[in-house]
Amino acid sequence: MSHLITFEGIDGSGKSTQVTRVEKWLREEGYDVLLTREPGG
Repeated sequence: MSHLITFEGIDGSGKSTQVTRVEKWLREEGYDVLLTREPGG
């Protein structure tokens, strides 16, 4: 089963920090992780 997790917020709100932490944790738990980035407006 696949899941989609999104992080949204203003510049400087810590999105990249949280993405890095969640990615690390998911990989440690044995999940395959695919990170993508959509350019902002």
